[in-house]
Amino acid sequence: MKKWLQCLIGSMAFCILWGCGTQSHWTRSHQGYKQAPYGELAVTGIDNAIVITRSSWFAKRLEIGKDSIHAYLTAFCKKNLTDELHKAYPTLSVIPDTALSRFAEESQKVDERIYIKGRIPEQGVEVKDGAGNIPSQILIIHEFIIGTDQKRESYFDYALIHNESAEKATSKNVTAIVSYTLWDNLKQRALFNAIDEIQQPVIKMSTEEMKALIAKSVQQIRKNLYEGVVR
Repeated sequence: MKKWLQCLIGSMAFCILWGCGTQSHWTRSHQGYKQAPYGELAVTGIDNAIVITRSSWFAKRLEIGKDSIHAYLTAFCKKNLTDELHKAYPTLSVIPDTALSRFAEESQKVDERIYIKGRIPEQGVEVKDGAGNIPSQILIIHEFIIGTDQKRESYFDYALIHNESAEKATSKNVTAIVSYTLWDNLKQRALFNAIDEIQQPVIKMSTEEMKALIAKSVQQIRKNLYEGVVR
C-alpha cells in the first residue's frame, strides 16, 4: 500500500476516534436513579430560570414594544412551562424559588467539560412544598434560555463558552435550552442532570409557536427522565 494512502487512512481513523472521544454527553444519571417520576412530581426554579436572548428580534416579530418584551415573554414562558408540566404530571406541586434561595449555587459535572450551575439543597435538608408536604422528587430547573439558532455548547461547554458568535439578522430556528436536575428530596442527592436543546423552525414567529416550543421542551425533559433511569 502506498505511503500516502496509509497516511490518509490513518488520519481518517484518528479523526473518527477523536470525534468519538470528544463528543459531549448532555445527561448524567446517579446509580441510585431507579424510577422516573410518573404522575406525581414537584418542580422549582421556574420563577428565576427564564432567560430571554435577542429580545429585540422577538419584539419586532411579536409586535410588542422593546421595553415590554422581556417581561412579557418571561411571564408567558413561566405560565406555559407550568401548564405543560401540569399536563405531564397531574399532581404537580410548584415550589416557590424562595425554597432554594438560601442554598449556595453549586456546579455539577455532566461530562468531562460540561457543567451546570444551580442552587441545590444541602445534605440533611428536606424541601417542603407550600402545603408543608415533603415531595420525594423535585425537578429543579436551573436555566431555561429562549433565543434563536442557539447551541448549548455556547453556554455549558467550558472549552467553548468564551467563543463569541456574530448575531444574525435572520434566524432559521427559535431555540430553548434548559438545564435541570431531578433531586432526591429524601436522600438529598442529584438523581439525574441534563441540558436539553430544542430547535423549532421559525414560520411566522407567533405566540403559538412559542407555546409549541415550550411543549416540546417538556416532552424532551420527560423523555430524558425516562431514558436516564439506571436499569
